[in-house]
Amino acid sequence: MCADQRGSRPAISDDLLSSLGELAEVIQTRGTLGGVLADIAELATTSVPRCDAASVALAVNGRPTTASATARVALELDMVQYDLHDGPCLKTFRTMEGLRLDLVGLEEVLPHFAVAARKLGVTSVLSTPAIWGEEPVATLNLYSRSGVFDETAEAVAAVLATQVTIAVSRSPEFAAARGVVEQAQRDADDQADISVATGLLMASQTVSAEQAAGLLRRAALDDEQTILHIAQRIIRQHRTTL
Repeated sequence: MCADQRGSRPAISDDLLSSLGELAEVIQTRGTLGGVLADIAELATTSVPRCDAASVALAVNGRPTTASATARVALELDMVQYDLHDGPCLKTFRTMEGLRLDLVGLEEVLPHFAVAARKLGVTSVLSTPAIWGEEPVATLNLYSRSGVFDETAEAVAAVLATQVTIAVSRSPEFAAARGVVEQAQRDADDQADISVATGLLMASQTVSAEQAAGLLRRAALDDEQTILHIAQRIIRQHRTTL
């Protein structure tokens, strides 16, 4: 299903190296992340052998969303995977490893995705992770109607995925979006701690939810601490008694 050969990588062509040099300048000067990702996807269709369409799926909160696509077929197949919660793109996000698939004969292994791809004339898929630090921030997804992706395609896709990582890491848009999501997660975690502490007070003091919330507020005022700090202290004390 997936070619995973660890031999030497095929050489990158001079034309691609030249294009990457131009792309590096674009990354430095273009105003939006979306524009850079569109350029990378377009470069994939001209530099990766047998690549007929490409997309870049970007992750902010751990779930991929297509940020650029060179053709409708790429967007449609990305959407099929999101709807199914499965497929090459999502597998690449989960494993952080590239996935190269020849879809011919895989209708029974990947029935929904493979059938959808074949209906659109796509016979091969190559999904490559863009990794920043220790987590995937995007995948470069390539679709072929003209043949099977080979090791050369895999090597070129890996180089382009690195450019995706560079673009994302330098993007204030992505950093801002990431910050919003991370703050929302922290807020949700904090609220969960307050809810747990409220429940513990209700059980231990035999009071209502409203009365427990009042006890938290009063303790926070008395100790000159935040309600969250008091809630976390109650949870720690409860755990020590278990």
